[in-house]
Amino acid sequence: MQTAAGTASSDADQAINKAKGKGKDKPLGRVDSEGQEAVIKMGPIKDNIMELVNLYTESNEAGAKLNDAIKATAEKSGLLASVVRKFVVARAGEKFAEEARRVEQLSLIFDIGE
Repeated sequence: MQTAAGTASSDADQAINKAKGKGKDKPLGRVDSEGQEAVIKMGPIKDNIMELVNLYTESNEAGAKLNDAIKATAEKSGLLASVVRKFVVARAGEKFAEEARRVEQLSLIFDIGE
């Protein structure tokens, strides 16, 4: 048998779990620092939708240009496009030295042969 305090605690726990996305009743939107669902405001969407659509379109076009440039560079160099892409991504990222170290170690293993 649950007491009134036990029920209140259980209700609070369920609300917290819902806000955290646990259990069957997950929140449908963003939550604030207290775990409550945020108030939805449509103004920012109306104000920014065209810019967001344009940025999305530009990102798709830039992705296509990048793919074409990688393929062309790979063909000219004789390397696989996937290798060129991996190098470009590593060079553009913050973990270039870490990726270079992985490649060096992988190269050492392949030097062993079969």
